[in-house]
Amino acid sequence: MSKNDLGMVEGWRYSVTTEKDSRSKGVFRGYAMLGSESAIVLQMTEGVTRLIPISRVIYIDLLEAGERGKKEEKKLESVYYG
Repeated sequence: MSKNDLGMVEGWRYSVTTEKDSRSKGVFRGYAMLGSESAIVLQMTEGVTRLIPISRVIYIDLLEAGERGKKEEKKLESVYYG
């Protein structure tokens, strides 16, 4: 893993440890806003989606890495009205 590979990757499995040694294990689905704060979104094995406020995270462990997919560039299509 090079320094360019730092960061969480959608679809990979992580264990997120928060305050009071509470652990959540699941597949990373992205980030979301929880009020005015950013949160990590994990799809838990029980099918529950959990939002974890980033300010509560102590550390994150990578449990299972998949292939790193290339992000598709979004192309804006011209729209004409009239």
